[in-house]
Amino acid sequence: MTYTYSQITEILGSYVEPDGDFKASLNQVLARIYNIGTYKDLVVQYSLPVVNQSVALPDEADAILHTMVDGYPRPVRSMWHDFKTAGINSTDVTWGLVDSGYSPVSQLVREEDMISILYLVQSTDDPESTAIEPDTGETVTVRARVAGQVEEVTCPDNTGVLTFSDDIEEVISIRFSGLARRYDLRTDASDVDTTIATVGPDSGVTRYRLFRLNRSVDGRTIVHVMCKRAFTPIVRGSDIIHVSNIPALKQGLLGRIAEDNADVERANYHWQQCTLLMEEQANSARGAALPRLTIDPFGTGTRNPILTSL
Repeated sequence: MTYTYSQITEILGSYVEPDGDFKASLNQVLARIYNIGTYKDLVVQYSLPVVNQSVALPDEADAILHTMVDGYPRPVRSMWHDFKTAGINSTDVTWGLVDSGYSPVSQLVREEDMISILYLVQSTDDPESTAIEPDTGETVTVRARVAGQVEEVTCPDNTGVLTFSDDIEEVISIRFSGLARRYDLRTDASDVDTTIATVGPDSGVTRYRLFRLNRSVDGRTIVHVMCKRAFTPIVRGSDIIHVSNIPALKQGLLGRIAEDNADVERANYHWQQCTLLMEEQANSARGAALPRLTIDPFGTGTRNPILTSL
């Protein structure tokens, strides 16, 4: 079971200073818990498509924990993998994913595509989404490099078209403000596979974590990843709180209050209790999958079910 923000408010809404903002306090606590460890409901799996020999993590993912490529486990390399400080460059037989940092788009706009128009259409994840209407305060702004110059185009109306003066060489940033629903930014309005970014709701910027996968084939290589869930600030009462451990949230809220009062000793105590409660819940949730150490008391290297049961 998990909770929504409205349910959490009913249970823990009193654990805040008088006239304090419970939503802001809970966002601070959740952001810290997400960074403490990989607990229950904070790990998610995806099967990612390979585009331009790269994969992009969804908005809900923060980092990759484990990777399977075409059914085989592969390592995940840091950005330092491409820059050796000593030795010689050699072919690594244990090739895998290489961190390529952050990008405003999930897939690069290739020069051979010769694209000067981007389309803003309703997201397939939100069938009730409609086009942006004028005078609603909803805007999407794309900053791109065009013919060697930086050009910025804003889509403020229901046409859903962003037109640049020449072919796009590189998308520098995508900003959005006041969106009520999710929208896809595509190079072909009718083809969902050409989506380069998804924006909304509310305000912010797009940011995708890219990983390069050498020796891959677009559309044929299957990448299955286990990821750590990214923290998304609470906005509405219906937003899901993936941390369902009520006692741990209570300790986190008390720890935040102690921090604001400069009571370091009490703050450390509450956060230690919060971590302990999260670990206990994670162990309980694993059930039979909890790792166990098996010891052979006879030293034979084999297990005799009759003797070991005595």
